Amino acid sequence: MLKAFFSNWKRRVAQLVSMGIIGEWTFYGIFRCPFAVPYIGCGNCPVIQCPGRGLWLWTWILIGMSALVFGRVFCGWVCPGGLVSEILSMGPLLKFKINGWISRLLGFVKYVLLGLSLYFYFGLSNPRWAIPIRTGEFFKSVGLTFEHADPIWIYKTVFVLWALCLSVIISMFWCRFLCPTGGALEILSRFSLFRFIMNDKCTDCGLCRKHCFMDTRPSRKNCAQCGECKDVCESEAIEWKRLL
Repeated sequence: MLKAFFSNWKRRVAQLVSMGIIGEWTFYGIFRCPFAVPYIGCGNCPVIQCPGRGLWLWTWILIGMSALVFGRVFCGWVCPGGLVSEILSMGPLLKFKINGWISRLLGFVKYVLLGLSLYFYFGLSNPRWAIPIRTGEFFKSVGLTFEHADPIWIYKTVFVLWALCLSVIISMFWCRFLCPTGGALEILSRFSLFRFIMNDKCTDCGLCRKHCFMDTRPSRKNCAQCGECKDVCESEAIEWKRLL
């Protein structure tokens, strides 16, 4: 299992480097961000300790540009939440899958949450649901945020944590079905310049999907452009290609 997890060592290195750069910001976004929609109000955030104050603008610009060039590569190579989801997806409970109409129905939820996020940000000016704890001990500040937050902030945070933990049972549950950022990148990835594709050699054996942590196939819905499927394709039917 660990051997398979580290088979694409370049991707793991990229994920670990990303965790070192934006991992703390990711943590703050879940556990201390006072806004209804985290990660996009950082320029006006009073939480002094959060590194997102200096990262958010250029990070989002680079994420958007990467999606237009390489598709949903941020999810597969950079996102700290994606790495955590992958780790949680390892284990004996990983075999539980969602297929058919249930999978298709759940696949729309991330777009609904994306729409809600845009409404809260542009329509309601991204309201604060928690009292911003400006500074203090790292974990003590988290406790104070939960203690003084509005109930709706607590519900939101518990929902996100619950969805992440569901990856133990259903592979990459948050990333596949609920992540608003994933939904936005899914839309942008349709116009990407480069991506993994299946060529005419494909025999439709299904090995790529069986191996995929996102339970999909190259360039299909939820493909994170990780390239993990390329090495397991016995027909050599998967290639990295420029489309335009």
